[in-house]
Amino acid sequence: MVAGRRTKLLIDSGASLTLINLEFFLQLPRYYRQKAELPPPNLCLQLADRSQLYVKYTLSLPITISNSTRVHRIYVVPKLWRSCIIGND
Repeated sequence: MVAGRRTKLLIDSGASLTLINLEFFLQLPRYYRQKAELPPPNLCLQLADRSQLYVKYTLSLPITISNSTRVHRIYVVPKLWRSCIIGND
């Protein structure tokens, strides 16, 4: 669960950050959406193939897996193919 919303998570041990797509972000409770910030202007996420991802927002959200909850820094990527990718952060 991400911020109390059930979703399928992809755990990517090769990813260094946790990402959600814009569609999932817009479904989050308003309380969490209001905490979103613009990313730093020099932020550039790069994939393994060296292509770049655009980050729309950053925010901290609680993620629960098997009754264990931790707060993660999340990056909102508009065209992400999964609702949530958990990195090793």
